[in-house]
Amino acid sequence: MAMYGSKVFQDWIYREIGDSLNSFYHYMMLVAVFIVCLVMYFLFRINTSYFKYRSLKHREVLEWIWTIVPMVILAVLWVPSVRNLYLMNHIGEPKWSFKAVGHQWYWTYEFTNKKYDQVVLESYMDNLDSDEFKYRLLDVDQRMVAPVNTQMRVLVSSVDVLHSFALPSCMLKIDAIPGRMTQTPLLIDKSGVCYGQCSELCGVNHSFMPIVVEFIPMDVFLKWLDVTGD
Repeated sequence: MAMYGSKVFQDWIYREIGDSLNSFYHYMMLVAVFIVCLVMYFLFRINTSYFKYRSLKHREVLEWIWTIVPMVILAVLWVPSVRNLYLMNHIGEPKWSFKAVGHQWYWTYEFTNKKYDQVVLESYMDNLDSDEFKYRLLDVDQRMVAPVNTQMRVLVSSVDVLHSFALPSCMLKIDAIPGRMTQTPLLIDKSGVCYGQCSELCGVNHSFMPIVVEFIPMDVFLKWLDVTGD
């Protein structure tokens, strides 16, 4: 998670999407810096040069260049962008699913246990009364638990107003829309605890509905399912 004073992005544990988005971000920044430097160079040369063509009406070659070059740059950016969109929306064959439902101002998680009974966990922001170390405004009384190295499907919805289910370390941000069910894939490759918050202004207590998902190995997760909902 992001710590106080950090100057870099959060560590991501959704390796396939994380590496791809990070590479795409650096690639876009490289192109943007190149364009800005090129424009600044030409502005400097034009303003400091004594050779100015005030009577120049048009130049077909130059017009072709500044039309085709931006098209090529946009086309090159379009290819990895479409690939990332596909990876972020391709569900595949999920082995397990859970549903996150936004409320004012808490989250509920719905899933089925090994007995095929529906389990509903209500997750409220923790009041930090215990002596156990917890993050202020980020920890909850009941964490959602999910397995690692397992293709999952996350269903997101809302019962009242528009919310947003966001886990930055998982490269996950999806709107919770009342009356609509949205879904996204999730495949985590290492254990850990991910913290997030509602990322859509949803009322007076918008900043007090954190999201915590703990990713654990499959054998531990199956034991957790045995005792959950009993």
